[in-house]
Amino acid sequence: MKNFKFKFLLPVMAFMMAIAAAFATQTDGQEDFALEPGYIYINGVCQPYGRCDNTQAQVCTHNGFQVFGKSGPTSCLKTLYMNWIP
Repeated sequence: MKNFKFKFLLPVMAFMMAIAAAFATQTDGQEDFALEPGYIYINGVCQPYGRCDNTQAQVCTHNGFQVFGKSGPTSCLKTLYMNWIP
């Protein structure tokens, strides 16, 4: 009887763990819609200036200036896309 329970429960438990792992590693896609802080070059200095949501194909601009994202601790060269949010 012990052998029967072991042979039955082991595959069931492995299957349940596989299902739990599939749900635990699934992303919901919300990370694509997070607002990113935007920066504008003013006199060669990267100044904080609004946010962009990265949901469209157009480059994020405000008042004719392109809005960039941080690409490192000191540089802001990352291209951000529309919509600009103050």
